[in-house]
Amino acid sequence: MWVRFVMSGQRLDALWNDKFRVYVRAAILGEIADDESNFECTVRRLIDCRKIGFASGSQAINYITSHDVEKYRRERLYTMLRDFSEKEKRIKLAFVCLLTAVGIPMILAGEEFADQHDLFDQHGWVSQSGGKQIDPVKFGRLTDSSDPDQPMRCRIFNYVARLVKLRTSHSALAVDDTDFIHVDFTDDKRVLVWKRGPCDDPVVVVANFSDFFTANPSSPRAEYRVPNWPATPPGRQWREITQERSVPQEYVGREPTFPWEAKVYTLARES
Repeated sequence: MWVRFVMSGQRLDALWNDKFRVYVRAAILGEIADDESNFECTVRRLIDCRKIGFASGSQAINYITSHDVEKYRRERLYTMLRDFSEKEKRIKLAFVCLLTAVGIPMILAGEEFADQHDLFDQHGWVSQSGGKQIDPVKFGRLTDSSDPDQPMRCRIFNYVARLVKLRTSHSALAVDDTDFIHVDFTDDKRVLVWKRGPCDDPVVVVANFSDFFTANPSSPRAEYRVPNWPATPPGRQWREITQERSVPQEYVGREPTFPWEAKVYTLARES
């Protein structure tokens, strides 16, 4: 764990938030983190580092994966999820959490396109020297058409790029303000909605950490309703960032939801 001190006052500037890694990996598997009492607490502490003792987001460096990739739940996401369904969606969901959470996001090179480990020891663990990353990043996986996962890797890369652009340009993600405006655990759902930033210009995330999906999602009448959705100011309209599309006014706060999916909304000028 890296800590930087200002020597004149022995003040903590920032440190690695390894709890984020623990919480996000539990969340995208629909599990409760080992030291939490329920799933809701797992997600709340994942998204707002102040709930685990940080004074502000400027003190926490959040990450999904670090260079310490040996052993259980530390390996690259692709490797961890190799036996799970909805691998692509779960990886995207992890990045939504990382790039909309309070704190400073850090991405281990290769995770942005779902790189994987190729070196394993005799026990099946990622083979490392001293527990550090030595398996070279294979950037060619993005362009290697012989890799059956190459189209998925490109989709993940473009998805993460859109989220990084949002993170580095939207003021709502530069402040600590965080409110959970909707939590739904009925009928085996695990849907949580959080709002970052001020009410007049927020980022809103609708995250589904479960197999639940809206019935007949292509029907005009299909909806998943989020109460307490922020008001739409005059001259503005909602836009969903991950799919780069505008949301018709009649569907604001009512769009269908799909398994292991997150939608990220911001306000834009009406076109």
